[in-house]
Amino acid sequence: MSEHISFSSYAALAPIYERIGYADFAREAVTHYIARAQSLDWAGRRILDLGCGTGASTWWLAERGFRVVGVEANPHMLAAARAYIQRQAEASAAEQHITEPPELVEMDIRALQSPIGAVDLVLAVGGVLNAILSLRELEQVFAQVNAALEAERLFIFDVHTIYGLAHAYGTRDEVVYDADDLSVIVRHRFSYEALSLSSRYLIYQQEDGHWARREDALFLRGYPVQGIRAMLERTGFAVVEVLDLAMQPLDPQATPPAERAIFVARKLGE
Repeated sequence: MSEHISFSSYAALAPIYERIGYADFAREAVTHYIARAQSLDWAGRRILDLGCGTGASTWWLAERGFRVVGVEANPHMLAAARAYIQRQAEASAAEQHITEPPELVEMDIRALQSPIGAVDLVLAVGGVLNAILSLRELEQVFAQVNAALEAERLFIFDVHTIYGLAHAYGTRDEVVYDADDLSVIVRHRFSYEALSLSSRYLIYQQEDGHWARREDALFLRGYPVQGIRAMLERTGFAVVEVLDLAMQPLDPQATPPAERAIFVARKLGE
């Protein structure tokens, strides 16, 4: 079996991200987050979708008439998003459903600048903010999001909790996808000292009659829920609610603890 080996974060994962189901969480979660926003009397139209990945949540929003911009720092994921959006737009046109394709921009969210002016909602779906690896930079992201929002508008995002990273992933190896032409194995290693998860991906894929082997790596950091709340308040937000995956108020005493926390924050009036 011949092998071709390459290593670069998301370079190997981005082309298969949709296929192995990694976009499914964002595709499902965005429906709940918009419903939650609307239950809070939100009726905006302009949305920034931070860390949009392959564009699943961005396209869902565009289909429903929102003016949405997908923001993605990684060029490999951005290329996958553009390809996904193009496929969806072509399928929509073939069914005579006209959807204006959303704008996609390459941008580091630590230096976020809205390309459409002040917006009504900022979303970060699928643990995007766990990829920010320091408290200082996470607070910087919150400040940039606050500057991009109209007063009294919402910022909704989810994060893997420390418990979620340590126990849902922890330190173990697993096969996350296995088909005749593609297998993906991941080796998770959680550090309690750094409160961080490193995941090394081994990807085996048939190409032109041989098996190609590639590697990729992702790094996520966990943050205390109360620490996130405090940072939001320092950067000009009021925390409306913190929810679990069932969209119920997060219980800090729950056993076992929640694996993800969903924050709904409102920019304070000016």
